[in-house]
Amino acid sequence: MDLDSLGLKWYFYLYTSSKGLDLSLHNDLGQKKRLFEDFLNTFLLEHDNGTGLYKACAYSMTSPGKRLRPLITMLSCESAGGQAEDTLYAGLAIEMIHTFSLIHDDLPAIDNDDMRRGMPTCHSKFGEPTAILAGDSLIFLAIETVFASGYATEIKMDLLRAIGDMCGVGGLVLGEYKDIMAEAKDVTLNDVEQIYLNKTSRLFELSAYAGSRIAGAGQREITSLRHYGRELGLAFQAIDDILDITSTEDVMGKTVGGDMLKKKATIVRVLGMDAARKWAEERTGSAVDSISYMTSPAAGTLRKLARDLLGRIC
Repeated sequence: MDLDSLGLKWYFYLYTSSKGLDLSLHNDLGQKKRLFEDFLNTFLLEHDNGTGLYKACAYSMTSPGKRLRPLITMLSCESAGGQAEDTLYAGLAIEMIHTFSLIHDDLPAIDNDDMRRGMPTCHSKFGEPTAILAGDSLIFLAIETVFASGYATEIKMDLLRAIGDMCGVGGLVLGEYKDIMAEAKDVTLNDVEQIYLNKTSRLFELSAYAGSRIAGAGQREITSLRHYGRELGLAFQAIDDILDITSTEDVMGKTVGGDMLKKKATIVRVLGMDAARKWAEERTGSAVDSISYMTSPAAGTLRKLARDLLGRIC
């Protein structure tokens, strides 16, 4: 069985910076990633209703990804004194929302992409109508997943409130809308930052918030971890847009070069390549600094993860 069929190609790509494979980070996160994948597979088996709609949802959810958001949820919980296992329902709900956004983002009406994570996109595999409904279904399945968890009622309500705030018309969906509306338009750095903040960063912030809230963290820890997630998300989107120019489809698992052709609002388009790298470096530094006082091994892994992601472009 080759690396692509195992999903390992993208897994090792995450932990291999310009300086080589980071075995320490690989070991720290490998167990957590397997824990999440096992939970996801069990969940999907329990919800299999045999329909084409389910198959489209499961196909998109199980495509080989880095699982950064569930990993951040786990590590944020551990950083605040909790257990990674306690975050599985929340991490799965957030990954469902992320997957919904990818399915819809790839549609012909938006980015019209045929490849995602080294596989055909959902609409390429199942057709556009089914892909739209699969994305819709994952939103509601995410809500169901939070309710199905064993979290205390107040935690469930806080998580659902945060999902609404960070993923709806004032968050992720707004970011997607602004991204579409900005194509081929003159944009400023502030325009790009607002798109990045909503389109990508909000889910990273939500992941960090969910983990810290489940752990019962104090306000300082919650605020710090949310800031970490927000800044890491900004850096991540900048890095992704830089790699859209400098990397290859084989490495990225999706079509590259499309952002330039569509004249999308990216940090590279506004600042140029060198300044864009510097901007991503500054956001990464801000993420790391925000949790510098946290001494747990998990917090150390979060800091290492941020630096390693930056290593994709530096």
